[in-house]
Amino acid sequence: MFSGGLDSTAMLAKLLAETEDELRVHHIRMANREERAEAEQAAVERIVAWCRERYRPFRYTESALDFQELEAIPIDYLCVAFVACQVAIDTPGCNRIAVAALARDTDIENRSARQRRVFDALYECYRARKLGEPEVQWVYPVYHATKRELAALLPRELLEMTWSCRRPVRAADGFRPCGACKACLARAEI
Repeated sequence: MFSGGLDSTAMLAKLLAETEDELRVHHIRMANREERAEAEQAAVERIVAWCRERYRPFRYTESALDFQELEAIPIDYLCVAFVACQVAIDTPGCNRIAVAALARDTDIENRSARQRRVFDALYECYRARKLGEPEVQWVYPVYHATKRELAALLPRELLEMTWSCRRPVRAADGFRPCGACKACLARAEI
């Protein structure tokens, strides 16, 4: 699953450079009242084009979830579980989902367990219809890395394409980070 942020971009670069796995890279355009979908989409498009030119071929797809009319901001990692299930079913032979979660992420063990439970409940419905693979593993290729280490893994040009801000500010030439959200504060430390 690919967001265009530092973590998922480092994961993508690592998988492209260090494995021969056939990759399906999937981005969820998640529109909500944070209004970050456009900024993330622009980053994703630049990063995918850059990686296609410099690494090996991979399949890229995207889908969208629109929550703009809701006051509450959906829990991203649960939305990812829902879409990951759909992508796994849509990808013949898919037996692994790569997620760019980090050990230092807030409450990661509980979040990952909840995410996996949502995925498993949905996937079980497809398996009852004899669809999908008998087992799908979740892998965390950059789990033990710090943000600083992930940034160091990426070529400078690619690092500068990533997007982390949760509340982007519109600017004449696109978007600029707000500088105050949790993601911007974490990004400032690299």
